[in-house]
Amino acid sequence: DILWRKQKMTEYDPEIYWSRVGQEIQKRGENYVAGDDNPYYRYKRNKFIRKFLDTIDFQNKVILEIGFGPGGNLKHLAKYHKCKKILGVDISKVMFEIAHQNLNKYKDVVELRKINCMELPFQDQSVDVSFTVTVLQHITDKNMFKRLVQEMCRVTKSEIVIIEDIGINQQLGDEGSWIGRQVDVYKSIFSEYGFRLFNLEFLNTRISRAWYKSIYELYRRFINNQHKEGDPINFIFRYFIGIPVIFTRYFDDIFVEKKNLAKMVFHRI
Repeated sequence: DILWRKQKMTEYDPEIYWSRVGQEIQKRGENYVAGDDNPYYRYKRNKFIRKFLDTIDFQNKVILEIGFGPGGNLKHLAKYHKCKKILGVDISKVMFEIAHQNLNKYKDVVELRKINCMELPFQDQSVDVSFTVTVLQHITDKNMFKRLVQEMCRVTKSEIVIIEDIGINQQLGDEGSWIGRQVDVYKSIFSEYGFRLFNLEFLNTRISRAWYKSIYELYRRFINNQHKEGDPINFIFRYFIGIPVIFTRYFDDIFVEKKNLAKMVFHRI
């Protein structure tokens, strides 16, 4: 299926892509890993919550997540952060349905909307803090990317937190379903719409990620070369990822890096 290879920009549709991933997530039951579910990504998510999500001041504020996926981040905020109001938007109808079910217990504080990725249904500066988690990197159409950033800046009063994978690409857009933009690209586009980069930090999963990638390549080559994001994995793959990560995670904060998953905090100028 051409959608799951290296698509041309005109052929890649974010809604179709993430709806397919959502259909795989629905088969798992209650699960909040938006893409592949394996020991490395579970470890990475737990570290992301401790190091990134829990270090943002959400208390008594109106919060907006762009691209809530299955709703795991919003559920964590609803349970632990005493937000005034939690808003979430997503382009995928399937993800909306999953999150709506997962967050039903918190419907008094959480409000979900499905959007077209070009307009946000909120008034100017009506949100205190807005954030994304590995969402903008999947908006590879440069016009759609610019429009979404503009909308985020329009509706946000004071702080925007962007948690995205950092790469070497200097462009706003590219082909395919993912683009690793440089920090300076984000700095420039948010500055254009009135926000300045205030803080930058990286998650540091260097050693664990290197092990995972090596095992994943073997898995793709010898076991399942048709694996797509969100697909289930077999026991052997899970075992060979999971056992070493118990040990490699202790080296991740020693061998630090300035790439891959980063938290960028922008303040209104």
